[in-house]
Amino acid sequence: MTPDSSSIPCHIVAGPLGVGKTSAILSYLREHASHQRVGVLVNDFGPVGLDSTTLQAEAPGTQVLNVPGGCICCTMLAELPGCIRRLISEQALDRLIIEPSGMASPAQVIDLLRSLQDELNILLHPAIVLLGAPEFDEEMFARMPFFHMFCEAADILVFNRCDQTDTSKIDRAKLWADQLDPPKLCVVTTTHGQLPAELFDLPAASPEANETLDTSPTDHRHNDHVDHSHHHGHDDDHHHHHDPSIHPGGFILEAERCFEEEVLLVNLMRVCQQGIAGNEVLRLKGVFHTSAGWQSLEIANGEISFRHSAHRRDNRMEWITKPGVVDQAQMLMEIDRPLNWQEIADSLNVN
Repeated sequence: MTPDSSSIPCHIVAGPLGVGKTSAILSYLREHASHQRVGVLVNDFGPVGLDSTTLQAEAPGTQVLNVPGGCICCTMLAELPGCIRRLISEQALDRLIIEPSGMASPAQVIDLLRSLQDELNILLHPAIVLLGAPEFDEEMFARMPFFHMFCEAADILVFNRCDQTDTSKIDRAKLWADQLDPPKLCVVTTTHGQLPAELFDLPAASPEANETLDTSPTDHRHNDHVDHSHHHGHDDDHHHHHDPSIHPGGFILEAERCFEEEVLLVNLMRVCQQGIAGNEVLRLKGVFHTSAGWQSLEIANGEISFRHSAHRRDNRMEWITKPGVVDQAQMLMEIDRPLNWQEIADSLNVN
């Protein structure tokens, strides 16, 4: 049975860790939350629930529900229908956005939601999957099942952070995406997670043609490609395995705790470059009360970003390490220790 016209549009915004999923959702909320009742369901891989906290602080009128500490396609999958019902019961929604963890397989989420559309009164729209343009590499993407998992599940494929790479790589990424099977409804290039509003209005049914949308501020164009139908399926026996050597961690501290901004920034960068006790830090992000005010900080793919945050409830941070576990005490000691300028100079080869 097909959902009727009163069904709630439902969107999946997926992609690997650090690719800009939360930024994309925030961008949409800033443009539309004032006149739309939007519900957001976030699956944070870490135990803290940082993404959902950020969304709630930046868009206080939005209904945000977090499914923390796991992967929505594995241990948390059984909770998904109940979470959707809870969001819908709390407010009559105009739109529902689901952000699976960057460790999750979007295919299993899509399959589940598609089977429950009538029961939940939702209408599943084309799945949006983000990839980092600076990390694009044809050979790496081809040989790594992890990236193949995301590309295969995508209806709409987005290359984000295009401002951080050259046009030749972006052109190669577009050409590569046009050859994917199943073919995509459209391919988007953008920065800072800014997505064209029309992506959220694409119908669940397949359009006639495949498009490439370039949303960069300097070169906005729509290019038509060879017409083809978009057949999007997922294997029933999809197997999804997490690397057992990857471990999440996190902490929440009282809002009164204030970090010295310079000390915090330098220590965070050092931790991500050098690791902790022989463990590599794959991903790190947090919201901190600092000497310069409240800051949202994130380190991913070797890049650090920080901005002022509207969050005031507490300090919180989460990370992913490999191959071992890094506990709260270890991390706090590392990010709050006094700066040793000689050690910093040595690490930078500064005389």
